[in-house]
Amino acid sequence: MLLAAVLNIYVDALEWYYYWKGTLASSVQFLPFGLVLKIQSELTIAHEGHIINFVRKHTSIPVPRVIAATAWYDRRFVLMKRVHGDNLQAVWRHLDTEQRANIVEQLRSFVLQLRALKSPHGQAVCGLNGAATLDSRVSSHPIGPFANEGAFNDRLIDAAEPYSCEEILADVRSRMRDDHRVVFTHADLAPRNILVRGGTIVAVIDWEESGWYPEHWEFVRAMYFPMAHPRDEAWMRAIRDFIPGDYEKDWLVDRELSDRMVGAF
Repeated sequence: MLLAAVLNIYVDALEWYYYWKGTLASSVQFLPFGLVLKIQSELTIAHEGHIINFVRKHTSIPVPRVIAATAWYDRRFVLMKRVHGDNLQAVWRHLDTEQRANIVEQLRSFVLQLRALKSPHGQAVCGLNGAATLDSRVSSHPIGPFANEGAFNDRLIDAAEPYSCEEILADVRSRMRDDHRVVFTHADLAPRNILVRGGTIVAVIDWEESGWYPEHWEFVRAMYFPMAHPRDEAWMRAIRDFIPGDYEKDWLVDRELSDRMVGAF
């Protein structure tokens, strides 16, 4: 509790400083002694620090080491050790064929490990703790939890309703599967969230949107915002290699919704 209070005072001071400068403070702050502080304001979803600890405990996926996962009223804090590595988005185009292949192989192993985890919430689509989850593909606010994939798909249709007509949405809904396995999903496996040294992944970061989702959702989210422009076809092929399964149809159906919604929130 004392640590949370100290961190809260620090963030208050930081926000006043940036307010005085006319800018906004980042939700990720790099601190002395090799520490990183991430600030989270959504209290209805699983604490990202708890998610990272869960992944560290049950898989061999490299993640930042959490020093403290705490909260103070309307703020949550994740205090972590900083992982030194290159952001994959910055170096992908400079890696050789062998390094890229190694990264793809590691990511495939990570996805398989996540999928091997058993949900204590049955077929519910939800956060780690069974509560709501964040999904920037769907909304800027927490969504769910959903009793099953069908209810989740209904929410996707509802989110697209302001941007499409009823007939199109009914047609899209008729082609959405409701029978995927529900598996643990990072839900934002983009290069910007992967740190590497050469062909070795040293950390997968940004777990706040992860949770129990239909198995195709990892692919849909990876393809939704794969890399900053220009579009990199080699990375698009890599996604198809490191996420096992054929989800092209699922992705194309989802695009009929998401393409109408981009920039809507």
